[in-house]
Amino acid sequence: MMKLQLVAAALALVSSSAFAGFNLNSLVDGEGLPSFTSSKSKSLGFTKVAVPYANTVNYFGYIDQDSKPDETIKGKDAYYLYIWVPAALDELGVRMISPVGDLASPEKSDFVQTGFADKLKADKEKWFDTWIRVERMDVISPEKIKDAKSVFSVLDTDDDGDDTYDEKRHAKYNSLTRIESQVSKPEKALVRGLYRVAFTTYKTGKVEGSFVATIGSNIPGITMATSLSELHKQVNQ
Repeated sequence: MMKLQLVAAALALVSSSAFAGFNLNSLVDGEGLPSFTSSKSKSLGFTKVAVPYANTVNYFGYIDQDSKPDETIKGKDAYYLYIWVPAALDELGVRMISPVGDLASPEKSDFVQTGFADKLKADKEKWFDTWIRVERMDVISPEKIKDAKSVFSVLDTDDDGDDTYDEKRHAKYNSLTRIESQVSKPEKALVRGLYRVAFTTYKTGKVEGSFVATIGSNIPGITMATSLSELHKQVNQ
């Protein structure tokens, strides 16, 4: 009986580790992106583990001298990543890791910047200290994406919040925010519509190098692009 209990306990520990994405700090190049866990947790045996988002989507990009900044934030060049969310959310997770290096390669379901592979090959280790600002724009209809102009509300900002991956190549400089919908506050409600991530470097200097932005949610069908025209085409095709 005691032996069976020990076996059950061991299996529970293994299951909880796999479920929570434990041992993420031991990830090395080529093992893929770390599991993207939500703010919710589930009890497994004697412990609670973070629940991964039901759906994730990635955008692989590279900023270099050919990249035109969209904005200046505190004297530094900043760039936009536009996101179409097709249904209301209970939580929106946004993570940005730089550099991509050999950590992971884009899959068929991912969004990839034109020329990303060549730029990564030229310098795969160039990176920047990511800083992100997540915004909800004033568009809720897909046919109006290309005409978006105004930000409805700023949902959150983050510098070094990533708790899913201990970056061994430089330090813990990756960004992550988990935003929960607040139905009682219209400016904080995660409704269907257009969202934007403005990103730059926290440190003084230029934004240069590869990045992968991951969006986590409870719904499928989220689309990403670095321009409104491109996103409009993807969503309305």
